[in-house]
This record gives sequence, structure tokens and C-alpha cells, in this order.
Amino acid sequence: MNLINKYATLITCLISASCSMSSPELIAHGGGEIDNHRYTNSLEAINKSVADGYRYIEIDFSITSDSVMVAAHDWRMFNRITGFEHKGDTAPTFADFSSRRIYDKYTPLSAADINKIFEKDTTIYLVTDKISSPELLSRNFPHLKKRMVVEAFSYEDYDTLCSEGYFRVMFSVLAQDFANMFLKHFIYSCFNEGHKIEWVVSDVHLYDVLRFKYAAKYLGLNIAIYTINDINELPSDIINDVDMIYTDKIKP
Repeated sequence: MNLINKYATLITCLISASCSMSSPELIAHGGGEIDNHRYTNSLEAINKSVADGYRYIEIDFSITSDSVMVAAHDWRMFNRITGFEHKGDTAPTFADFSSRRIYDKYTPLSAADINKIFEKDTTIYLVTDKISSPELLSRNFPHLKKRMVVEAFSYEDYDTLCSEGYFRVMFSVLAQDFANMFLKHFIYSCFNEGHKIEWVVSDVHLYDVLRFKYAAKYLGLNIAIYTINDINELPSDIINDVDMIYTDKIKP
């Protein structure tokens, strides 16, 4: 009976452990996919993502030629998908930006528009990309800090954003030189007086580099990776390691 009880206890523990493992949180990339279009950062895409059950909505931010913060992946892409490809990467004025339609039907959004959407719906979190200036983010989203996940592109921004009380700040590891990135940002952050790096966001291919993976585990980092559109693309060890996944297609 003792042996049977031991096996029963072991099985119970295994089931309990597997049930307690949390799945990665999903982030609707660029506002979420709509009608097979990606990165529209549009009103309609956000509404669809919320209806589909996403709690984390990522928006790419750019600055118009007259210094207004708006939702756009980059100006070359925005010009192309709004019928102004001939303008290349030239930034429009805010009035020009607002007058256009994405793929002739979707509504472009200013930071002020997005602020209203997220203030109205308190169940969703805003994930930012392209801009991590504490001053710009604080000015445009003064009451959303407790529901904002910010990708920081410098340690200075990371440290300031953490000090200002944002819900989650993730350090971007886009560095081409892995060793320099690791020494300058990870090790340095463990010994200086600023905030320790707890979350990092990475391209899935960089994260799959063995030395990055084990460095992340050694330092106890939380990981967000982009962009995954088929969960079967990920080895099981990566699925078990990562905490957030940027996606266009995987539904919550």
C-alpha cells in the first residue's frame, strides 16, 4: 500500500505541477490582424482584437511632421497602405494623417484617440513600441501607467519608466553584438544603483541562440518574444520559458 500511495502522490504532484504552469500571455501585434492585414494600428483592428479576447494590445508609435504622436508602424509603410507610396518615408502633418484611410477603410489613430480607448475599457493593457521616451509617454498617457507595458530602447529609459511606476517595462535586446549587449546592459544592471532588468523583449531567433537562452535563465529574466503566428513553430522548451508572445494570428 505504501508503494501505491507513493505513486499516487507522485501522479498527483505531476498533475498539479502541469496544471499550475501558466501559458504565455498573448499580445495583439500592431493592433492585431484584421482581414489578413497586419500592423494597421487602426481603430477597427483594436476593436477586433478586444472582441477576440486579447488583453494586451500593442501599438506602434510615430511622430508626425508637426510633432503629434500617432499610431503608425513607420512612415514608409503608412504612406504605402494609405495610397501615398510616392511619398516614401516622409512624415505627414497630423491633419494629413487624420484625413487618410488605411487600405481605404480603416481609421488611423492619434495617441489621444488611443488614450480614450484604453481609459474607457479598463480590462485591456496598452503595449507600446518604437517610442520609449518617458516624457512623451507620460504626456500622452497620463493616467494609463498602471496598464501600460513599455518596450524600452535604452537603459536610461528603462530605469526612468520603472521609477515612474509603469505596470511593466521590458528592455529591448535588439543589439547585434550579443556580448556587448549582455555585458553593457544585463551585467551592468545587476551592479548599478538603478532598477534591475527583470523583463526583456526579443526576436524569437535571437532568443533561440543558446547563450542568450541560458543567460536569461541564469539572470531570472521574464521573456517576451515576437512574432509568432503558429504555436507549433516553437519548441516546447521555448514555450515553457517565455512569458509573453507577440502574435498576429494566435487567438487567446
